[in-house]
Amino acid sequence: MPTENERKYVLTDPAAVLALWPQEDWDDVRQGYLPGDARIRRRTRGGRTTDSFTYKIDAAGRLIEIETTLEPRDFDDLWPLTTRRIHKLRRAVVDAHGLDWDIDLFLDEDDRFYLAMAECEMPEGMEAPPQVLPALAPLIRYPVPRERQTEFVNSRLADPKYVAGLSI
Repeated sequence: MPTENERKYVLTDPAAVLALWPQEDWDDVRQGYLPGDARIRRRTRGGRTTDSFTYKIDAAGRLIEIETTLEPRDFDDLWPLTTRRIHKLRRAVVDAHGLDWDIDLFLDEDDRFYLAMAECEMPEGMEAPPQVLPALAPLIRYPVPRERQTEFVNSRLADPKYVAGLSI
């Protein structure tokens, strides 16, 4: 099971971030949290949909992430049980160092952007990426320090009012 190790960056101007890549390169994501902090996610792009189930747990000082594919019927049956639902656009990019970046544009219930954020997934033990994804560098508003990472988890960012109250 992989240990989650990521750095987060709050970005400015979601419309400018969206314009960095063609619209067809973005996934439409619906995700919700189940009792016990498990999450389900539906990603759609170009008419193709994939569903997943994820559970994260802190064990022995590591955040372990367990993820598996869900059948569409299972996602549909679980969705009514979710709380803290998120709608976002996501673009995944691999940088020159082989690191995975996820760029998320969070949408409110009226489909207006309220937050843009990037996350870099790194190997265990790496403190920071060697460089920020060049396309995003001029759009970084706030590099989230490690001691504030828990304030910027998706389950909290699902609430636009919570996001508006963050000090960044």
